[in-house]
Amino acid sequence: MTYTGYLHVKVGKRRDKSVITNSYFDGVLKITRPTYLHDDLPLLTLIHVGGGYVDGDTYKTEVVVEKSARLALTTQASTKVYKSPRDGVNQVMDYVLEPNSELFVKQDSLILYQDAQFTQQTNVYMSSLATFFYTDIMTPGWSEDGSLFTYTKCTSKMKIYVDGSLQVFDHLLIEPNEQLQSIMHLEGYSHIGTMFLIHPKVTESLIEKLRTKLAHFTSESRFGISLVANNGLTLRILAYSTPLIEKVFSECESLMMKELNNEEKLEWRKG
Repeated sequence: MTYTGYLHVKVGKRRDKSVITNSYFDGVLKITRPTYLHDDLPLLTLIHVGGGYVDGDTYKTEVVVEKSARLALTTQASTKVYKSPRDGVNQVMDYVLEPNSELFVKQDSLILYQDAQFTQQTNVYMSSLATFFYTDIMTPGWSEDGSLFTYTKCTSKMKIYVDGSLQVFDHLLIEPNEQLQSIMHLEGYSHIGTMFLIHPKVTESLIEKLRTKLAHFTSESRFGISLVANNGLTLRILAYSTPLIEKVFSECESLMMKELNNEEKLEWRKG
């Protein structure tokens, strides 16, 4: 199959350092040269050179982190999905984490403009000894009449397999209508943030610490944190702005990195 954008990256451990051992990209997707956040943590920035996603676009990203290697992956800017009434936009991301590997994925916001249709499937195949950290943000884009929810449909599925067994299946489906501002839907909030962390040391105690740390955000957002199978947690937040969600994610990351790895939170520099 020919994709609008295709990316394949493999990271391995060489002489006590995580290095990019193989990379290939085609179409409108490209990556920067790696920079190192810590002594052993390369950061790659994904670049979309086409300016935005349009009707009929298809994307595939494959990332393999080999045994004991580490990688941080981010985006250069927000992903903009424009009018796509016929075929929509489809994106698949596959992440493979071998034992004792670590993968940190932090994406800029996904902006859905009027009449946009977007489908994303994220598949994670990981060892129970690996670490997987992931965040994304979804927000409605500008429309001529100023309405918020003018995109047609957004589907995002996350499947996490741990030691070959499906442990997490999260399905976010939004088809905007007048009910999005009612109870049990978005309740008037416009932005949605999602975070996953799978780590051998995640416990209910860590979740309680996160809830305490984030308590001061309750006046301007709504969030929930849950323990998932095999030492993991998920957080979902509703808010009115991207910067607020990013601030919540940053505070979570700071606490988690300190508690679990005894490290400072990552500095996601943009090139």
